[in-house]
Amino acid sequence: MKTAILEPGKFYHIYNRAKNGNPLFPEEEDIQFFIRLYKTHVTPFAETWAYCILDDHVHFLVRMKEDLEGNPYTPFALLFNAYTKGYHTKNGGDGQLFKFKLKRIEIRRETILREVIRYINQNARRHGVVEDCSRYRYSSFHATVTTWQTLIPKEEILRRFGNREVLSQILTEPVEEKGLKMYLLEE
Repeated sequence: MKTAILEPGKFYHIYNRAKNGNPLFPEEEDIQFFIRLYKTHVTPFAETWAYCILDDHVHFLVRMKEDLEGNPYTPFALLFNAYTKGYHTKNGGDGQLFKFKLKRIEIRRETILREVIRYINQNARRHGVVEDCSRYRYSSFHATVTTWQTLIPKEEILRRFGNREVLSQILTEPVEEKGLKMYLLEE
């Protein structure tokens, strides 16, 4: 599938991984730092529909905002570059930390959108980090099913899945990845 150009109002599965398989987030505070940078650089330009941050890679499902101005890649470049600089300042070293500038695929179909939301929320279980994906702290699972305000547009997601109880159940049911391969981006 052809690499997607980021366009206003469209959904994208955004993905990146460590360049050499080394941990991107050796400590919990590194994940917290990455999240703060994400909120600073990306959330003004994109709605976050799902995310999962693992030791060696990250997934986001975003809908680019309609009123985008400037280069739509800039927020992601700033995120990855700022994190890389902070990582090297803290841990020493230099050079590229992430394997890709930005790997992304447009999500055009509603059925695929729902499955990618599920897939991203289950990613920690898929990689053996947890047995119960609802217990992983650095995914959007809890932010999606809770009632308090988060980055996730819960009401729009609920309209696609039903009520919170149904949503919680559906988010934990295993995803059939075979039909989703072209949307998942993992290597």
